[in-house]
Amino acid sequence: MVKEDVNIKYFQSFWIEQQKNAKHMDQDKVLEHITNFINNHNTCALATGVDSYIRNTPIEYTFMDGDFYFYSEGGNKFIGLEKNDNVSIAIFEYYGDRFNSHGLQVMGKAEVYPPRCELFKKVLEFKGIPYDVMKAAKVDVALIKVTPVEYEMYDTDFVKAGYDVRQIIKF
Repeated sequence: MVKEDVNIKYFQSFWIEQQKNAKHMDQDKVLEHITNFINNHNTCALATGVDSYIRNTPIEYTFMDGDFYFYSEGGNKFIGLEKNDNVSIAIFEYYGDRFNSHGLQVMGKAEVYPPRCELFKKVLEFKGIPYDVMKAAKVDVALIKVTPVEYEMYDTDFVKAGYDVRQIIKF
């Protein structure tokens, strides 16, 4: 709960106000930088929620054709996914200091696919995992697809190149 003497509106609008005068990179270059960052990692925090319930799950991802894919045998993340397709993903590196910081926030829309559907097989093939391995599993595994609607990258490499530390792409 926010204490009454905290100016919450100031903190809510801080980065919005900062972005009004920020020096932005060409969107294609930002997207290339972000795509490289995503492809150089394989684990994220996937946040799901509904009403007052929120879950943030560390999970491996596959990035294919601009979308994120997650295989999952189950868990509390599905409580939010059942009723709310809005999700958030965070991919980040160890914070060294304010001159060496790299992190990506992704807002996206999630879809849950049944075990062994065609998309399930396609992502397995992309990962180089034989379908027979998953087919032989003793539990069903669902496929979660997240389509990004916004990337927000905080990266000190942008500053070194003469741009603002925060670059945003909305789809």
